[in-house]
Amino acid sequence: MAPGSTRVETPPGPGRLRSPPPFCLPSGDVGGGLEVTAAPARPPPGTRRARSSPGRDKEIVVLMTLQDNDINAAVAEHHKKIKEAFEVFDHELNNTVDVREIGTIIRSLGCCPSEGELHDLIAEVEEEEPTGYIRFEKFLPVMTKVLVEKRYRPIPEDTLLRAFEVLDTTKRGFLTKEELIKYMTEEGEPFSQEEMEEMLSAAIDPETNSIHYKDYIAMMVIDEN
Repeated sequence: MAPGSTRVETPPGPGRLRSPPPFCLPSGDVGGGLEVTAAPARPPPGTRRARSSPGRDKEIVVLMTLQDNDINAAVAEHHKKIKEAFEVFDHELNNTVDVREIGTIIRSLGCCPSEGELHDLIAEVEEEEPTGYIRFEKFLPVMTKVLVEKRYRPIPEDTLLRAFEVLDTTKRGFLTKEELIKYMTEEGEPFSQEEMEEMLSAAIDPETNSIHYKDYIAMMVIDEN
């Protein structure tokens, strides 16, 4: 209440409680205006304060536990797949692989990074002083994060098919090895020599020296279940 103010209160009437809030009327020049002191808000009659339900709390805890278990199971499955893919190229059985094999390992796990993205990934897992080899303990957390975040997902099957059909101008259902090399190394983001050799070894039918792209696409499709 302002200094020098006179408190005026409304007297209680019959059956009434003393009326909150009091009004403070300033006497003299104390800045003018009317000072109002608000009373604490009261809940309406019959209102009950919300209480935590033990049953509901238990249900929330169970749901959170199940969610954590699902996440842990997914991470464990990723670790298993990464380890299996890494071990295929760990020829010395010492938890290291040649850095040149990293692209193949990553693609075998269903990821399709561009050449630039692959270089960035390799930079993350290389030693400060590159040795030409990648250690499993450095590769595992980086690759786990990639899989959990679902980065570098492969192009959908229907998109791949349309792309091959555009290249197959005569609608034969296949491309020759020479045509494939030309398109993959001269158009768009060109394949490196290593990428081209890897693709040819998987895609080209040695008997016809061509790629039947529908069969190749079916082989490339990743089962994410």
